Amino acid sequence: MENAPQSFRERLIDELNYQGISNRDFAQKVGISANTLSMYLYRGSIPAADVAVRMAQALNTTAEYLVLGTEGRVPVHKNTVKADWQKHELNAIVESLSEVQVSHFLKIAREFKEAVSFASDEAND
Repeated sequence: MENAPQSFRERLIDELNYQGISNRDFAQKVGISANTLSMYLYRGSIPAADVAVRMAQALNTTAEYLVLGTEGRVPVHKNTVKADWQKHELNAIVESLSEVQVSHFLKIAREFKEAVSFASDEAND
């Protein structure tokens, strides 16, 4: 976590992990197949511009950041200012943890996300 990823593939993986988005959910949100997403994640392929834009929107960042690695992950939506400082705080916490602690933290975060999603789904039923 010390160095910023250098390739599209690494930035995409970093963002998916950072935001706790599964590959399946991300592919559905972007409107691509799981196999197509695998090409970007594991084979180093670069998407067409329209797909990169949809990916960036799904990740609340810019296509320029994903493809070129420009600094300052500028959110696409203006109403995410609060989320930005929260993400920075979480990032600072994670950076202070050991590898084992990060692993445990991610497990807890994923379980929390699943529980919140489940509770939200039940509330909507």
